Amino acid sequence: MRSISPNRDVGQCIRGFKLLVNIPWDSVDNVIIPVNISEKIHWFLVVFRIKLRCLHVYDSMKGGFVHTKKVNEVVGKLATMIPLFLTSTGFYGKRLDLYANKLPKYVHKSQSDPLDIKHMMHAPQQEDISNDCGLYTCLFVEYISNDVFDMRSIDIDAKYHRQRYATILWHYGKTKNEDGAISESEVIGTVASKFGGPRIAKEHVPDTTNYPTPRQRTRN
Repeated sequence: MRSISPNRDVGQCIRGFKLLVNIPWDSVDNVIIPVNISEKIHWFLVVFRIKLRCLHVYDSMKGGFVHTKKVNEVVGKLATMIPLFLTSTGFYGKRLDLYANKLPKYVHKSQSDPLDIKHMMHAPQQEDISNDCGLYTCLFVEYISNDVFDMRSIDIDAKYHRQRYATILWHYGKTKNEDGAISESEVIGTVASKFGGPRIAKEHVPDTTNYPTPRQRTRN
């Protein structure tokens, strides 16, 4: 419990600090949390659905007792830890709507009770012999950022998206290099130049929010 403090890294993230691109959790309904299990060299995604008081787990490599146990251990820790940090940072005092609207998941619940956990069983799966968990996690983030939470009908072409990401990152790096841009300025509305002040409006930076386009599965 000594680790539960608004000034700890997690507490700062919840309050909208610590990360370059961050806003307070009390101003959103969903929080995206990429998770890495270092000893398994595996990435997966956890989404905190605030109004549902639930962690949704998107894992591109489900199956196997050892793997499932490890993922459950990590997610279980998040389910226990997050409500304690929310309480310590005064989150619930800023989200009175959660109780005023008598949302089912908040009725008769203590603020410090662990969150529910739901494994998204129809999340797209990577090939068994591939190391594409990081790629799939990035794609899950993109879909969820565009309000696509149900991915059961989506077919992911890993080769295409690796090429797409490489192209986006190359173009982004080239643009930043040509304009002398520094990343730290991108969160304040302009992309500033290390050569002397703002150079380019943020809205003129290449927009990739239309990607990826959901592809419907074709069944024979």
